[in-house]
Amino acid sequence: MGQELEKKIEAELSRIKTSLGGADIRFVNISQGIVTVEYYKPLSNPSACHIDRTQITEDIIVEVLEDQLSKVVPGFKAVTLVEKS
Repeated sequence: MGQELEKKIEAELSRIKTSLGGADIRFVNISQGIVTVEYYKPLSNPSACHIDRTQITEDIIVEVLEDQLSKVVPGFKAVTLVEKS
């Protein structure tokens, strides 16, 4: 079930990514119900998109990820973000 679950997580992250105001997220691993995701901040050009990037915080991203991943990951507990630059 490991690879199948990882594919489900990656598919869900890909679907969610479009709503994160230009931020990029990438699956790292899952261990004991905790999903670790690399987080790349959105570009600083506020006119590049209709979304106000200053309103997208890491807390919001974690909340969105936890809400969505809890639906596809059995035994889901939390999301851990690893910030990348």
